[in-house]
Amino acid sequence: MPRRIKTRVLAPAHTLNLSAAVPWVAIVGLIASVLGGLVANASGLLEYFYPLATSSVGVLLYWRYPTLYLGFTWWLWLLTPEVRRLVDYQQGWNPESPVMLAPYLVTAFTSFTLLRHLPKLQFYRYFAFGLILLGLFYSYGVGILSGGSTLAATFDLLNWLVPVVFAFHLLMHWRQYPQYRRVIRRTFVWSVLVIGLYGLLQFFRPPAWDQYWMINAPIASVGLPEPLGVRVFSTLNSPGPFAVVIMAGLLLLLSGGGPLRWPAAGVGYASFLLSAVRAAWGGWVVGLLFIIAQRSRLGPRLLTVLVVTGLITLPLLTVGPVSETINERLQTFTNLRQDTSFNDRVAFQLYILPQALLNPIGTGLGSTGIATKLSAATGELGELGVFDSGLLNIPYVLGWPGSLLYIGGLIWLLYYALHGVVEAKSDLFAVTSRGIAVAMLAQLFFVNTLIGVSGMVFWGFLGLALAAQVYYVQIVRTGDRRDNSSN
Repeated sequence: MPRRIKTRVLAPAHTLNLSAAVPWVAIVGLIASVLGGLVANASGLLEYFYPLATSSVGVLLYWRYPTLYLGFTWWLWLLTPEVRRLVDYQQGWNPESPVMLAPYLVTAFTSFTLLRHLPKLQFYRYFAFGLILLGLFYSYGVGILSGGSTLAATFDLLNWLVPVVFAFHLLMHWRQYPQYRRVIRRTFVWSVLVIGLYGLLQFFRPPAWDQYWMINAPIASVGLPEPLGVRVFSTLNSPGPFAVVIMAGLLLLLSGGGPLRWPAAGVGYASFLLSAVRAAWGGWVVGLLFIIAQRSRLGPRLLTVLVVTGLITLPLLTVGPVSETINERLQTFTNLRQDTSFNDRVAFQLYILPQALLNPIGTGLGSTGIATKLSAATGELGELGVFDSGLLNIPYVLGWPGSLLYIGGLIWLLYYALHGVVEAKSDLFAVTSRGIAVAMLAQLFFVNTLIGVSGMVFWGFLGLALAAQVYYVQIVRTGDRRDNSSN
């Protein structure tokens, strides 16, 4: 008998892929809802709708579309402060706006990754994360038992913990490193362009909602709410977070990004300099030198990229007000003794040094930073709401046991990330990710770059660097796609 030939009916090429459309419908629906709420002057409702709606979209993306989830999470960290300002501008200043919970809640979904893979913390590759988690939960207990506000301690735990868990999530999904590399590069190219353009607009003609924020927020470093008087903070809360985010983006542009990276670099460098954050400027230099040292044979290529970027940026920097603002800030490097900001920082560190090093238990989470708003009756920052030293912030809050666990785990991860296989060192994106992590560490003397949005930059790119190491060991060298966690 003749053999029966099986046939398969193929769907037409033009058939709509509903599965691929679902996440974009959700994202576009979220954007439309937020804009509609603002247009309808429904900010009172939007204040609570926004974190709920973003969490709903976030959980869908986390479970079904993990690559889109990464990009969505980053955009939330970058744009949520601007949404908060628009809401406050309509309904009045709220020092404890629920809107700001959105990026924390969406990023916290990576905790499910931690719970699923919790037993793997015993293995060499992941053990350092276990040390860091123990240090943070120790400090959380101290923060509560010392009589502090449970709400403040819990929020501060999110501030410290969420970036760490995000890095763990990236490492556990090392198989998706090529896809993650692509989406992160694309996200940061667009984000540098968007927040860079908005930063220039803010400098020359600050929108009314940004001026309202500058008047009401207890942040003296934002400058004056008038044209040419703003220290650019773009869509972020203040110049510091904006500067470290765009610093990371500008370094990442060195690894590629297509034709769009050139206009992005032009407006990005201009707004970066207009933020007047000297620590981030120095961090950029450290990161650049690290990348060149790691990829010395690509020095000419990187130099060419920098020269082209400089030629694109130069016309923006020669505009009178821009040039004057940048030159005035640059001149402070030559006369730090007369710089009030530098002297205040040094005085604070001398004052806090004995308290940070001679308190074995630590003050616990919730005792410093923006979490102090939640324990203060006025809703304003507490006495240590601004803590001008990341290095001292760690022992001051975590104490000796927490600091040993946290710093020990951090050094472990850094060693693994920086002493990787040859293949990972030939991947310019992986090298740049390590350079960004080093650039963030270089700023610890001035501010704690391990928590909040700065922490997302540090831990996010450290997680990508770690994922790259495992990817090249497992895929390129051995061809083994299994996760040999005991190695």
